[in-house]
Amino acid sequence: MDKNLWKNNKNGKLYQVINYNVLNCTNEQDGQNMYLYKVFSEKVLDKNGEEMLFVRSEEEFKFKFTKI
Repeated sequence: MDKNLWKNNKNGKLYQVINYNVLNCTNEQDGQNMYLYKVFSEKVLDKNGEEMLFVRSEEEFKFKFTKI
């Protein structure tokens, strides 16, 4: 079962990509493809107790992470 797991090249932690097709609609980056992801092995919570999600541009994500 493919869980879309990627390893952070800097800290070695595993992350799971939730969506590969998120569109950035801010002015300068309008139309830029983004990756939506979360920590895989643990829940990282915000101050309200909600699970945190992260987003990076496709280019930056592929530079900083390795597919496993």
